[in-house]
Amino acid sequence: MNGKAVHGKKPTITFAFPDFHGRNCHPCFWSSAAKPWKRTLLIMLMTAGSQMTAEYFEGFDTPGKPPERDGIRWNYIDELTPVEGWREIIPGDGSAHLNVDRKRLDARRNKWTPWPFQTISLGPVSTNHRISIRAKETSIQGVTCFLFLYSEKGTINEIDLEIVARDTESGSGNHKTASGEDATHIRMNTWAKASGPKLLPRRTIRSSVIDSKGLSLSLQDGKFHTYTLEWKPESVRFYIDNALQGVIEEIVPDKPMSVIFGMRKTPWSGKADWTGARTMLVDWVDIEEL
Repeated sequence: MNGKAVHGKKPTITFAFPDFHGRNCHPCFWSSAAKPWKRTLLIMLMTAGSQMTAEYFEGFDTPGKPPERDGIRWNYIDELTPVEGWREIIPGDGSAHLNVDRKRLDARRNKWTPWPFQTISLGPVSTNHRISIRAKETSIQGVTCFLFLYSEKGTINEIDLEIVARDTESGSGNHKTASGEDATHIRMNTWAKASGPKLLPRRTIRSSVIDSKGLSLSLQDGKFHTYTLEWKPESVRFYIDNALQGVIEEIVPDKPMSVIFGMRKTPWSGKADWTGARTMLVDWVDIEEL
């Protein structure tokens, strides 16, 4: 499947495929014309000898934890704002909700979790995949929002796309958009078999978000945007709304990793300039084989 979400919609695609591992697989119709396109899908597209193309889509229409299927497992961390369970995160309204409360954000740091997370994870996923989420409210002063891949088995393997309203440690200045707003900052990072106190080797790119014309962009607009990691053995490409933000070729991990998205309090995300609570809404997550 090479259909991509465009302005929040999926193309109409019809699949017909044979029985796989003893399961009766019937033709599947995916319509972009109405709400049904957002149903949870795990699509086994084809077999080529012993190799299979697997694609995964979750649209968060069903309340509670998505089911574990064909090796894909789900988890969450609620260190920033505790929740009572999966139905608070995925209520069944078509979005996953990741909340941060200002009072908890300002609370004294716990020595065990000095930089707390609020995340959803699924996986594992291997190289030669494109991983995307469609989300809004990802540029929140005081926290770093992100889409990243991670594994830790003796050494660290990781790919990050971090979104920061204003990176206080970027050193690249405060870029302005064409309309005079502060541009949203991003960090693009990779680690491959990293170890030691400095977790090396590592590669980092820091910049402001740009649009398809290369102009600085603010994501503090209340709109949904699509964030994509394109992971190949020779490179990682980072996209926002299909606009290429950066490419890393020098250090590329090759181990299966979990997909993680959400937010975290970080030293470079500054101090919150809002009260009450803020919510990062995730419309869907999509994994496609390249």
